[in-house]
Amino acid sequence: MDPVARRYAQALTEEAQSTGALDVSDADVALIAGTLDGSRDLRLALTSPVISHDKKLAILERLFEGKVTDLTLRFLRLLVSKERDGQIPAILDAYRQLRDERTGTVEAQIRTAAPLSPDEAERLKAALEARSGSTVRMDLRVDPSLIGGLVVRLGDVVYDRSVKHQLETLRGQLAERAAISLN
Repeated sequence: MDPVARRYAQALTEEAQSTGALDVSDADVALIAGTLDGSRDLRLALTSPVISHDKKLAILERLFEGKVTDLTLRFLRLLVSKERDGQIPAILDAYRQLRDERTGTVEAQIRTAAPLSPDEAERLKAALEARSGSTVRMDLRVDPSLIGGLVVRLGDVVYDRSVKHQLETLRGQLAERAAISLN
């Protein structure tokens, strides 16, 4: 984790904790991060050296004023004034990592061939929590290229139960057997 991003994330965490607004700050960070993740143009604008800091501040205020707490909006203003606007995505990521460390939460990035029903998602979450011994936050995405099944990344471990993976494994085994029988 970038030490500068960690320092700013730590500052936001401590300020939110001292004012009793940790849960609200978590929601604010999720909203801002989701907005940045969904807009390549916004990310480019924040990192562009051509766009003035005043213009960047105006963009952020227009997007988030009235949607996030005053604390979070002041924090965004601070980042722009300290010329850290290009690091906002990294700082938000560092904030989430710090919060996850403190709460014992792990993120599971899950790709499925088809959308999961709410019941399936809940069963999957329970299974992942039992396996990891931690609270799991799921990032579910649909990836039709998997053909069927799912791929789960839980921390540094990947569980690939996709049809695509099984077909690739079978193809490799068949190629290996064909090579052996030719010798």
